[in-house]
Amino acid sequence: MAKSKSNAPKNIIVLFVVAFVSVAILAIVNQITMAPIAKAEAEARQASYMKVFDGADEITDIADLDSKLTEYAAFVQDPTVKINAVLEAKKGGEKLGYVIDATSPNGYGGDVQIAIGITNEGEIKAFTVISASSETPGLGAKSTEPEFQEQFSGLSALNPIAFSKTGADRGKNEIDAISGATITTTAVTNTVNEAIGFFNNILKGE
Repeated sequence: MAKSKSNAPKNIIVLFVVAFVSVAILAIVNQITMAPIAKAEAEARQASYMKVFDGADEITDIADLDSKLTEYAAFVQDPTVKINAVLEAKKGGEKLGYVIDATSPNGYGGDVQIAIGITNEGEIKAFTVISASSETPGLGAKSTEPEFQEQFSGLSALNPIAFSKTGADRGKNEIDAISGATITTTAVTNTVNEAIGFFNNILKGE
């Protein structure tokens, strides 16, 4: 019994060293992988931005986004939606329109992040869901499928988008809701409408 007690401090030291080394290794691995992960995420976002503004050869952040977001606060319809980035789409140095990246926390499974391209004239060039990984397969996850996303192309960005459960009327700026996924459809539509609102109240005419 006495021998067992005498080994206790040694065992504690060994456990402490093992824990310390493990934490140090994890920290080193994290530092090594952090930069490549961040680079991959940035490249994926850029690919999404180019996807929603086909024909652009340059997409760059607009100036003074923070001040523009402060100005837009007076027009916000859904305060839960966050506008992550606003970029100018250009070709040969000429501005063609904008790409707006925004996120709603109100998807069925959590965050739904979208990107939308809007021409100078106020037409939706294209739309994509960047991330909706927690949405239900076969239901809300259909927001990531081309059949749903392509509905937005050609609609007006001068007025809000609505959705219909009985058949969309494009003349009324409508899309078809995802069957059985009203929560996801609402989150996507509200996020698109905040992007449209930012375009109309802040960017249009610049």
